[in-house]
Amino acid sequence: MRALRSIALALGFLVLPAAPLAAQNGGFIINGQLGIPQGEFAENVAVAGGFGLGMLFPLASEFGIRAGFDLQLYGNDTRRLVIPVGAAGNINADVTTTNAIVGLGIGAQLGLPGERVKPYVGGMLGFSNFNTHTSASGEESDSSPFASNTNASDNVLSKQAMAGMYFPLAQGSILFDLGARYTWNGKSVRYLTPGDISEDAFGNVILNIRESPADILTVTMGVTIRFGGNKGK
Repeated sequence: MRALRSIALALGFLVLPAAPLAAQNGGFIINGQLGIPQGEFAENVAVAGGFGLGMLFPLASEFGIRAGFDLQLYGNDTRRLVIPVGAAGNINADVTTTNAIVGLGIGAQLGLPGERVKPYVGGMLGFSNFNTHTSASGEESDSSPFASNTNASDNVLSKQAMAGMYFPLAQGSILFDLGARYTWNGKSVRYLTPGDISEDAFGNVILNIRESPADILTVTMGVTIRFGGNKGK
């Protein structure tokens, strides 16, 4: 929470020349995300990156319901394997393993008074899915995956606290959105990291599944496209 408060305070000192903002209205949310693991999770994962989509539904001039979908990748690697297929010879295959966090949430967002810059705070409840997926593709299949497998998948309840700042673009019909949020993913999350999948001498797959809290601080940058464009100043 100390890191989130620091980022929120820094955002508060940002002042950009812009037209005054109208009261908070609903809109479509699109953003890029940089995830910074916290606590024990940071000992196993360095960084995550991805994007988010969402919607804000207005209930009052400065209050609305916010729903969102997030996808962050925290590892992706590809290795070349030679797969024997008997009399047909061998297949050169690219085996790709992807580590990801998928999140869904819904909650509330409160806009704060502002003329040229409008801050907001909010919170959401939802769930996070930590998963590792492996697929194989090669020349024989025109690079399309011919085999795939989910190595690990764990669903956990999540809580989010967020803060951010809106800056108007295009006469206020589009808002540049710079923010941060802290996500609590529970005390026990099972997940794999890059390098946690290996094979023994007999070719059996070994999974080194980790279990720890998996809280993450996410910095977001994107836009909110307001319903109906600029609804006045």
